[in-house]
Amino acid sequence: MKKQIALNVFYTLGIIASFLGLKWGYEQHNYWALGLFVVTILLFLYLKVKLTRDFRQSLKDKANQH
Repeated sequence: MKKQIALNVFYTLGIIASFLGLKWGYEQHNYWALGLFVVTILLFLYLKVKLTRDFRQSLKDKANQH
């Protein structure tokens, strides 16, 4: 449970950092950086959604055991 919370915080910080990088890349007209930050945002969003689904499933499994 603590590991999942820590991962969720890490993914959220990654999304925020990538968004700030995206903004920087746009201001600098650095299109390679824009592409990189778009990919990292998508990666962190995918991992966060997957983690959330797994967490909800584990909560349902715990509830069904009792």
